[in-house]
Amino acid sequence: MKVARKKILITGGSGFVGRNLYEHLSKNADYEVYAPSSKELNCIDEIAVKQCLQDNNYDFVFNLAVYGDGIDRSKDGTKILQYNLQMFQNFAKYSDLYGKMIYAGSGAEYDKRFPIQKVKEEDIGKTIPVDQYGLMKYTVGQLIENSSNIYNFRLFGIFGKYEYWPIKFISNICCKALFDLPLSVRQNVYFDYLWIDDFLRIVDRFLMLDKPQYHTYNIVSGQAVDLVSLCEQVKAVAKKDLDIIVCKEGLANEYSASNDRINCELGGINYTSIENSVEQLYKWYAERKTELDIYNLLY
Repeated sequence: MKVARKKILITGGSGFVGRNLYEHLSKNADYEVYAPSSKELNCIDEIAVKQCLQDNNYDFVFNLAVYGDGIDRSKDGTKILQYNLQMFQNFAKYSDLYGKMIYAGSGAEYDKRFPIQKVKEEDIGKTIPVDQYGLMKYTVGQLIENSSNIYNFRLFGIFGKYEYWPIKFISNICCKALFDLPLSVRQNVYFDYLWIDDFLRIVDRFLMLDKPQYHTYNIVSGQAVDLVSLCEQVKAVAKKDLDIIVCKEGLANEYSASNDRINCELGGINYTSIENSVEQLYKWYAERKTELDIYNLLY
């Protein structure tokens, strides 16, 4: 008897994480994956969301869509809190129409006004973010804790192919090295960066769980690295003696977390070393150098 494939919906499928996730899950014969564009499914429209869920009976929903003006300057920055909360609530309201939903949370839930250092899930709420994005993610995170089938994957410094390289740090310095440009750092800081392939392995194993123990998981590598050291690693991979320019002295607030909870839940994860992942990413961009616009690195 043929077993029916699991149906998966990905919102935000054209973004960095969504694109990688769609590409990865589509290769699995056990899954039937859908990633409608925002024109095909307007997540701000409650009626459209309800109809989509009623018609398809998804086993899993990955809620990765984000309304923001960080990259798309045509978006209204004053609507970040309102629209993102609406998008989440439109799916949460009809949680009985799908199996499980995984939401892309953020380390910003811990309030980036202060150092975020090796924080655990239990540390949330000591201070409340005041910026729209952080407050939105924090609010959604609290709602998820009281849900029955929604899970918060709290992401920090995830990186890899398909990210917006003109502004995303590791991709940006890889591309600058390809063009023999100085590697610039606004201010040195310790970040916990997670390689996208490690994230995908976590997803694979999480989807196999019948009933996860918790509703929130910090999805990080567990190893913080400073930005200047990352520049040195890119220089080593590129085999180039490039200048490293640090614009502001001192260290900015650390941004790292403990991954003990997800490791315990999944029985441990073999994380890719930052050296290995940086080398892979640099080679990926090197193979596509002709597609890169140097002016996006200069202005």
